[in-house]
Amino acid sequence: MLKFLSVACLLGICSAFGDNQPPKPCCVPQQWEGFLHITEGQLISGEPELEDFTYITSYDYGVKKLALKVVGTPNVRVVQDFDKMMQYVISGTTCNATKINGGLFHCISMDATHLQTFHFGGMQGLMIDAWQMMSPDLGGDAVIDVTHDGCVPVASVVTNTKPGMMSILEYQNITMGIKDPSVFNVPSPCPSSDNQVDGVAKPLIGLPGLSGH
Repeated sequence: MLKFLSVACLLGICSAFGDNQPPKPCCVPQQWEGFLHITEGQLISGEPELEDFTYITSYDYGVKKLALKVVGTPNVRVVQDFDKMMQYVISGTTCNATKINGGLFHCISMDATHLQTFHFGGMQGLMIDAWQMMSPDLGGDAVIDVTHDGCVPVASVVTNTKPGMMSILEYQNITMGIKDPSVFNVPSPCPSSDNQVDGVAKPLIGLPGLSGH
């Protein structure tokens, strides 16, 4: 039920909170951790396909890194290094690298459209700002929900990542800071940007388990 409510709010089908002064575009916190649930749907040969996965996520804009651990598959994790523009997929004792095409999302763009400010979960719920923008870093046209205070990510709907595709990203139990910086470590040996790589991956879209990878 929460997923359907989140999508409805992202699409503007929930009660807006009156605010005469629209907020200014903001940047998400420099460091945070939490759960990221991605649902990705697309048409393949005219047939709809739907996949969803949950990741334990660590985000550090200071070092330009994103670490994700697949929930339910304890030996699989992903490290995206945006200084080297590389994504490392670590599964057990193996490590594969792909180049990243894009950047680490950090800020609502200055030309983004503020759709509405609303209370999520009722008048005593969390106050959310919904923004619409083109975000190459997220993979296409995006509607992004962040908290009114603090600009903490709540949810996103991304379309046009490729024809016939839509991705829904939901963030849960977000905490500030990085408890264990070793989540960004990449084992050795693992292909680097100077070695042969497998292809090109977009940030977040095309992660392990998703059809785009």
